[in-house]
Amino acid sequence: MKVDYIARKVNLTDSIRSLTEKKLTKVEKYFTDIIDLRVELSQERHLFVADFSVKGKDFSINSTSSNKELTTAIQDAVDKLEIQARRAKTRLKGKGRKRQGIEDKADAVWNLDVLESDSVASGTPQIVETSTIPIKPMSIEEAVLQLEKSDELFFVFRNASTDRINVLYRRSDLNLGLITPDAK
Repeated sequence: MKVDYIARKVNLTDSIRSLTEKKLTKVEKYFTDIIDLRVELSQERHLFVADFSVKGKDFSINSTSSNKELTTAIQDAVDKLEIQARRAKTRLKGKGRKRQGIEDKADAVWNLDVLESDSVASGTPQIVETSTIPIKPMSIEEAVLQLEKSDELFFVFRNASTDRINVLYRRSDLNLGLITPDAK
């Protein structure tokens, strides 16, 4: 496991590195496809802050903890990370997402076409980019977290409570908007 360390106002010793890597084995047991693992340790006034970020093919989890002792901050952050890893693994396996009588629609995919703005004004739209968007069942709270993690302007998801496609988007006033289909 390769860990990228960033230390700000903290002396990063070999003992701290070995402690951190030993604690991170708790998270590693949940995922085999970890792409990027970043540990940021810093000191702000009298507190040590440990910030962990783990990214993989289908997931991204983060945790932060602060304490007067660096080792305690690291331990607390890893504990939070382990809880998130357990939830993410459960979500990836699809447990808890299926409702009785409704088949799992996690494999649903929509095509997304990006049009050139000048071509729309001229009357003959030109497609600049085409990609696919996986439509996953989740709660609105989970969708908000996914949108906040990404740099995208919108997030398409299947609302787990209504089983309908919803679109969550960033508004120009920095709030979020939710588009839900009409049930007519």
